[in-house]
Amino acid sequence: MLRLKVKVERIDGSKTINVIAIANSGFIGSKPEILLPDHIVRELKLHEIRTPQASIKISGDGREIPLIRYSEAVNVYVIEEDRVEGPVLSDVLSISGIKNILLNDKLLGKLGIVLLDFGEGTWCFRDELGVKKRSSA
Repeated sequence: MLRLKVKVERIDGSKTINVIAIANSGFIGSKPEILLPDHIVRELKLHEIRTPQASIKISGDGREIPLIRYSEAVNVYVIEEDRVEGPVLSDVLSISGIKNILLNDKLLGKLGIVLLDFGEGTWCFRDELGVKKRSSA
């Protein structure tokens, strides 16, 4: 499993959080999306800058999952000791009862993340391919 240190920042720059997120290539979308637990959405006070919209995602097993979407509400960065990559403007999806923060395929691509080994959790930035290997957070 690939875990990344990320910074999530409201688009107005007034609130940020640093968290560990899971890179989930099975979380597909048509644009960059980050799935956040309700308590983080409340901490960022996204309702102050975006009107929440009801949304439905289809899970890998075909179930419909009701979500709340905040369109283009945050900038997402990957934070490493030697560099920061981002910002990438992203939608926020929220669902009650989740613990993990997930990054979708489009967001990972825009951040330049390349997964090298699923089992080992090794990865690199696209411009480091064949040069550097990073470990999961």
